[in-house]
Amino acid sequence: YIILGLYKPSSGAIYIDGEKLDDSNIRKWQNNIGYVSQSVFIADLSLAENIALGYNKDEIDYDRMNRVIDLANLNDFVDSLPNGLDSHIGEQGCRVSGGQRQRIGIARALYRECDILLLDEATSSLDNTTEQYINESIANLQKENESLTIIMIAHRESSLEYCNRIITLD
Repeated sequence: YIILGLYKPSSGAIYIDGEKLDDSNIRKWQNNIGYVSQSVFIADLSLAENIALGYNKDEIDYDRMNRVIDLANLNDFVDSLPNGLDSHIGEQGCRVSGGQRQRIGIARALYRECDILLLDEATSSLDNTTEQYINESIANLQKENESLTIIMIAHRESSLEYCNRIITLD
């Protein structure tokens, strides 16, 4: 949570591109981070409103929406819905699978046009097949957006197979 700016370090400081992270620039930093946890919040809204969560419905940019749906590998899911992006996906996503929920979280983070995508145990509650599918989506996402920094926090080594740098903390 320190990297998200939710906690301050008990000692030392955090520097981003040589600039000290403090109260004067914390919101700017947080606006550059997309966060996907193992438990993605889904509201009882349409799929489009869930992806663009925090934006007014009439301000949704559907060109951007379609790009992030493609990047998050949600095209088949959207096509399967009776009303496409306007389909309601149920309170807490009761009408979506775990893998779809995670991809919605990724699409939401990308919709915000973040520079950093932080995946915090994003695949830990998924079965092996779905985890592999999500990991492949993340690998493709990384290839398509070379300027996007992806940070994955995971306990299972299989979640890290597409990472080009692994840091182990004890």
